[in-house]
Amino acid sequence: METLLKYCYGNHPKSGKIKRLGRKCLEILATRGEIELLELVRELGIKTEKWRGYEKPAKTFYHVVNPLKEIQIIDSVKRKEGRKFRTIYYYTPEKFEANMKAFVRGTLEFLNSLKKI
Repeated sequence: METLLKYCYGNHPKSGKIKRLGRKCLEILATRGEIELLELVRELGIKTEKWRGYEKPAKTFYHVVNPLKEIQIIDSVKRKEGRKFRTIYYYTPEKFEANMKAFVRGTLEFLNSLKKI
């Protein structure tokens, strides 16, 4: 798990808080499967802000979830409900596995092509 967190958030001492929140986010999503955005924000203990009558998470939330979305271990979808939208975050281990296999395959192909030069 530490390697995955280091891969996502780096190894700088100042990224410790974000790593802890990333671990907690993964644990929440792995146990629940899916969760609504504001509920996830509250469970992580991140502040929310009011913007044009809409409650949105602080930037810290996006610093936590964007690296996890980039490696495809979590994903989100917006659902329209009446006039409002709801964002649902969910755990996607199958996408993550396929992404990592493609990453390893591509890296090995690149490294093997360097040997031939």
